[in-house]
Amino acid sequence: TFLAASRLGMPLEEGKSRQPFRCRAEHPRGVRSVLVSNPGPGALIPMVPVVTLHPPSREDFQGPYRNSTLLCQIRGPRRPPGAAPIRWLKNGTPLREGVTPEALASEGSGLFVTGSRVVVTEAEWDRGDVFTCQADEEMRNTSKAMECG
Repeated sequence: TFLAASRLGMPLEEGKSRQPFRCRAEHPRGVRSVLVSNPGPGALIPMVPVVTLHPPSREDFQGPYRNSTLLCQIRGPRRPPGAAPIRWLKNGTPLREGVTPEALASEGSGLFVTGSRVVVTEAEWDRGDVFTCQADEEMRNTSKAMECG
């Protein structure tokens, strides 16, 4: 396991004109890369939905149940009727238990957000199990080894 952190500071307008940024961490045991963007205030509605996977809260693992949740969110224009629900996989195997879908909510200006949560135990997280959320053609993965922070 390794930890990488970085901060990039620049004026908002310059940053908006040069997005997205690719954050890349190299380590003898592997390379991880992620696209990062921050549209800032007054941004346009993305034509393509953006899928984000939020890792569990470490503090939740210290509670009485020793578990936390992963949150997969889709933000963008309204999803078409009949769009496939968010699917979860654990180590490549479909996961159905502990999954809670979230209702579609409007964020104004034609932007919508929906999501799904899945329960992850401290043992699963510490063991390095890989959790994947799939929304349409987009997939996001997370595990203890992949998180930077």
